[in-house]
Amino acid sequence: MKKENLIKQYKAIYKKAPTHIIRAPGRINLIGEHTDYNGGFVLPIAIDSYTNMLVSKNDDKKVRLYDLKYNENDEFHLDNIKPLKQKKWSNYQCGIAKVLLDAGYKIGGLDILIFSEVPEGAGLSSSASIEIATLLSFKELYDLEIKPLEMIKLARKAENNFVGVECGIMDQFASLLSKEGNALFIDCRSLKYKYVTLSFMGYSFFVCNSMVKRELVESSYNKRRKDCKYALRAFHKILPRIGALRDISIEDFMKYGGLLSKKSRRRVEHIVYENERVKQAVEVLKNRNAKAFGELMYQSHLSLKELYEVSTEELDLLVEIGKDEPGVLGARLTGAGFGGCVIYLVKDSCVEKLKEKILDVYSKKTGLVPQFYEVVPSKGAYAELNGNR
Repeated sequence: MKKENLIKQYKAIYKKAPTHIIRAPGRINLIGEHTDYNGGFVLPIAIDSYTNMLVSKNDDKKVRLYDLKYNENDEFHLDNIKPLKQKKWSNYQCGIAKVLLDAGYKIGGLDILIFSEVPEGAGLSSSASIEIATLLSFKELYDLEIKPLEMIKLARKAENNFVGVECGIMDQFASLLSKEGNALFIDCRSLKYKYVTLSFMGYSFFVCNSMVKRELVESSYNKRRKDCKYALRAFHKILPRIGALRDISIEDFMKYGGLLSKKSRRRVEHIVYENERVKQAVEVLKNRNAKAFGELMYQSHLSLKELYEVSTEELDLLVEIGKDEPGVLGARLTGAGFGGCVIYLVKDSCVEKLKEKILDVYSKKTGLVPQFYEVVPSKGAYAELNGNR
C-alpha cells in the first residue's frame, strides 16, 4: 500500500496526521537454524518486506492501535499492561512497552497504524519486525537514548517473557541491523557481528512458502529448547567446561556423543555441525562459490529433517522438487520449521521454471497453493519524519 494511502487512513482513524513513519523488515536465514538460542552462529539477511508503523504521540498514557491486516483496533494503558487473550496480535506492542518501562525508560502514549507486508506464520519473522518497529517508534518519539544492541535484547525479552516464545536473538538482530546487499554473520553469544557481501553472479536466493502455517507458542519450538537444555546438562557432566552447545567441538561430539540418549545425541549433532556449516558458509560467500553454498544448504536441511526433526512432508517435498530442477544449487527449510518456507539458491534464468514445477507438483500432491517471494538483501529498520503533516 502506498505511503499516501496509509497517511490518509491514519488521518481517518485518529483525526490527525502521523508525525513519523517507522519501517522494520522481516528476515530470511540463509543458514544456521536453531543455533541462535544455543549460543551459536547464524547468517540471516533482511528481506524487502517491512512492517510499517505510522505513529504520533498522545497525552493519555495509552497506546492505541489499528492493524490493517486484521481490520481491528485495540488499546492498553501504560499503567496496566497485561497479556491479552483475545486480540493476541497486540501483545507485541504490550510486551515492548512493558520491557521499556521495566528498564526505566520514560515513555508515553502512542497512536499507531500498522500495515505489515511480512507474511505471518511463514518463518519470515513477522513478529520480530513488529517488535523492532514498535521499539523504534518509542525511541524516536520519546527521544530514548538506547543503543542498538540494547534494543535487540529488549525486543527478544518481550517475545520470551511476554509473548511466550523462547526465541533466540537472531530475528530482532537481523530486523534492526541488516545492511543492503549483505548477509549478517552473528555470534549469538558474544553478539559480535560482521557484514558479508552477497555476490553470486547469475544466481539468487528465492523463497517458497509451503502455506503450512506455524504457531510457535503452541508448536514444538519450545520443546526443542527444552531438548537442548537437557542435552547441555548431560554433556556438561562429561565436559564441565562447556557453557552452551556451541562449545562442543566435532571432536568432542565424536568422542562423547555416544554417552547421550538417542534424542539428545541427535539434537547435539545438529547444533555442532550446523555451527560449522555457518562458518564454512561465510568463507564460501567470500570466495563467491555458489555451488559450495548450495551443498551446505542441502546438508543443513537433511540435518534439520533427520536430527532436529523440525521439517514436514511439505517442506521436504519442496526441497526434493528443487533437487530435480536444473539451475537449483541448494534448498533448505528456513526459520524454525514445523511449516513455513523453503529457500532456494537458483540460477536467475531458471527461477520461472522452478516456480512452474512447484505449482504443478506441489499443488497436486498437497492441495496447497504455494506463494513465492523474491529475496532482496535489504536494510534494517529505520524511521522517517512525515513531511505531509
